[in-house]
Amino acid sequence: MINVKVYIPLKDNDGNCVIQAHNDFLQSLKAEPRITGFTITEAIGHWFDDDKHYIDNQRIYEFHLCETVEVKAIYELKLMCQMACATAKQDCIYMTIDNEQHYLGAE
Repeated sequence: MINVKVYIPLKDNDGNCVIQAHNDFLQSLKAEPRITGFTITEAIGHWFDDDKHYIDNQRIYEFHLCETVEVKAIYELKLMCQMACATAKQDCIYMTIDNEQHYLGAE
């Protein structure tokens, strides 16, 4: 079993709500037959830059993929993340695959 997590913020870098990125992501998931379920966790990230403190509300989508579908399902999830990244106006979206961090930009 492969564990995949996708981190998508609820607001863009200008503070605008990006719920459409989540709605589009969910619609893409429903259309992908290799994805048979997932869990969503609401999370708060804290980022520090010099004397600034940024708070980032996000949703973490967690998938458990069986090894027979993992390669194609992970490929499709990466494409979905790139689309969500563009919609959410992010430099990148974080994905972990078995705790290994990946940064996916809007390509």
